[in-house]
Amino acid sequence: MRRITTTGLGHTRVLNDLLQNLFITELLVPSSQLWVLSPWISDIDVIDNTAGQFKTVLPGMPARHIRFTEVLIELARRGSDVRVLTRDVESNTAVRQRLEDVGGLSARPVVKIRPNLHDKGIVGDRFHIQGSMNFTFHGQAVNDEGVTLTSDPHEIAGARIAYNAKYQV
Repeated sequence: MRRITTTGLGHTRVLNDLLQNLFITELLVPSSQLWVLSPWISDIDVIDNTAGQFKTVLPGMPARHIRFTEVLIELARRGSDVRVLTRDVESNTAVRQRLEDVGGLSARPVVKIRPNLHDKGIVGDRFHIQGSMNFTFHGQAVNDEGVTLTSDPHEIAGARIAYNAKYQV
């Protein structure tokens, strides 16, 4: 288990590296099911591919920062059952539209609105990250936040069972 806190003084390398490593791992071996819970969500940079170092993992992607929606769409394309829960607020509209308007994919991320959602986290087959952070620019770089990462299979299974029971999508 690992706890990461941010100070609200800009991007935190530890947090950005954590997100990047988790998503690169997911792209290499996609989870059967990936839950993303974020009441407020934006298309934050999650992979720094500016040197093109991930071209074998993301063939055809240019050498630039890779955004959250691009990773979620690619994971769905690779067979992961991606489920995104968020609130129906104007600031979430762009991300919701990007995830819902993906053409040519039989399996695409499922986006559901939960008006009172306050839970935040991501759970895949090999990890569960949870805490106070929304997946937004402010959550990533401005607010004081705390997230906990676990790779304990029992905790991951418990979170997945709870998410499936509570948030039936």
